[in-house]
Parts: sequence; structure tokens; C-alpha cells
Amino acid sequence: MIQPGPGKNFEFSEKIDADYLFSLYADDYPYIEEVFSITLTHFDADLDTLRYAWASGNISELKKAAHKMKPAMGFAGLTHSQQRCQDFEEACHRTTSVAALEENYQQLITTLAESKLLIAAEYERLKAHNKLPLCP
Repeated sequence: MIQPGPGKNFEFSEKIDADYLFSLYADDYPYIEEVFSITLTHFDADLDTLRYAWASGNISELKKAAHKMKPAMGFAGLTHSQQRCQDFEEACHRTTSVAALEENYQQLITTLAESKLLIAAEYERLKAHNKLPLCP
């Protein structure tokens, strides 16, 4: 089901917190499109940083990488993904063992992969929406 924003003419996926997006950007759809574009531009490099930190067993770098991805998820209205980054960051802070992070890491990677697909789909929908002529 698609979740409409309050009185807006674009309906975001129900997986996106439309109310949160509108609190950040109101109904500035071209700007939201730009934010999604920027998020996608940096997404793979940021995810690679996270994966490299995992492969190297560096908890400090894992924490930094999750911390860096966290606001990007919020800027795209993915508050659940943002919280997953926060939870992982906190788990990194509480442990000295990479092995203890395995389950949290796998959940984070899955969440981030799903998030990228969602952002990309919504970005394409926003581009199409923003090209539509304004109705009088």
C-alpha cells in the first residue's frame, strides 16, 4: 500500500516515512529527487567501506561506516534503516569481537541492500512525477 503525505500529490512507498520526509522538505519534490540522487551516488562507495571494515575486522571502522550511512537513510525517509544503522553502531560500541556482530551485520547489509532498491525505485518515480506539467 502507498502512503500519501499530508495533502501532497505524490505518494511515496509505504516503506518510506512520508511524514518525516515532508517534515524535512515539505512538498519540494525536485529537492527530494535531488536528495535521493545524491544518496544513490554515494551509496555503493559507503557500503563498500562498511564491507571492507567488516572483512578487515576493524570494529572502529565498522562503527564509522554505519555512522556515515545513518543520516543518508534518514534523509531518504528510511527511518527504519536509519535506526538499523544506529543499532549496529551501538552494537559496535558495546563489543570488542567482530564475531559477536555477525547477526547484526548481516541484518544491516540486508536492510541496506533493500534500502538502495527502494531509493532507486522512488527516485525514478520522483523523476517522472517532477516532469509532469502542473495542473491549473
